[in-house]
Amino acid sequence: MITDTLQNELRERYNPDGSTLRKQQLRMLEMLQYIDAVCTKHGIRYWLCSGTLLGAVRHGGFIPWDDDMDIEMLRGDYEKFVKVMLLEKNEKYALQTHETDATYFFPYGKLRDLHSCLKEVHSTDSDYKYRGIFVDIFVLESSSSLFLAKMSRTILFKTQRILKIPNVLGKLMYASLHEILFPILSFVSAICANGRLRHVHGSYFLRPRYMDDIFPLRKLDFEGKSFWVPSNYDHYLNLIYGDYMTLPPLDSITMHVTKVDFLE
Repeated sequence: MITDTLQNELRERYNPDGSTLRKQQLRMLEMLQYIDAVCTKHGIRYWLCSGTLLGAVRHGGFIPWDDDMDIEMLRGDYEKFVKVMLLEKNEKYALQTHETDATYFFPYGKLRDLHSCLKEVHSTDSDYKYRGIFVDIFVLESSSSLFLAKMSRTILFKTQRILKIPNVLGKLMYASLHEILFPILSFVSAICANGRLRHVHGSYFLRPRYMDDIFPLRKLDFEGKSFWVPSNYDHYLNLIYGDYMTLPPLDSITMHVTKVDFLE
C-alpha cells in the first residue's frame, strides 16, 4: 500500500471530501455493501476486481480518481444473483440487464442507483432506461481461446447500433448473439481451458483470470469495510496491470464519467 502522506495528497487533488467524485464514490460504496449483503444472504460468490481491487490493495479503498466500481462472479453465481435481484424489492437500486432494459445489450449486469444520473464519456448509455451511478457486475467463464473472445467482442461492438434498438430487428439480433452464437463459442472455448477464465463472450476485457488465483476467496479492507477479493490478488493484478503498485503518469489519467447529478 502507498504511504499515508501520498494517499492524502492524491485525495486532496482528486476526490476531497465534499467533491462530486467523492460523493459518487461513497454512493458506490453503499451499493457494494448492498450487493455484499444480498450475496451473503443467498450464498453467492463475488469479489472485487480490476481497478476496484487495485484500489483496495494499493490505496485501501478507491483509487482517488476512480469513478466506477467493478466486481466479478462466475456464471453460475451471476445467474443466481440475477434471479434473486429480480425478486428483491428495493427503492434505491435496479439491476440493469437486457431483460430489465431493452436498450442494454451487454452480457453482464450493472446495479444502478435510482437517485442519480450520470453521463459517460462515450454515448453508449444515451438511450438506457437506467442511467444512475452504477457497479459493474462482470461474469467469468472457462476460456481457452483469446481468438474467440476477441471475435465475440468485435461482433458485439459492430452490431451495437442494432442491438440498442428495442424493435423486432434488435431483439432478433440480440437473441442470435446471446442465445445462439455466444453459447456455442462458450462451449468450444471451455474445452481444455484448464482453470483459465475470461469475461463472457461479448465483453470488452480479454485478459485471463485463473481459478487458482481467485479461490478460496479472502477478505480485504476497502474504505474501512471488508469485502471479498481473490486469494492471490498479487498474481491476478500482475496479469492485468503488470507493476500495479507504481502510479500511472498523473497527467494521462482519463475518466469514465463526464457528469453526475444527484437527484436527492
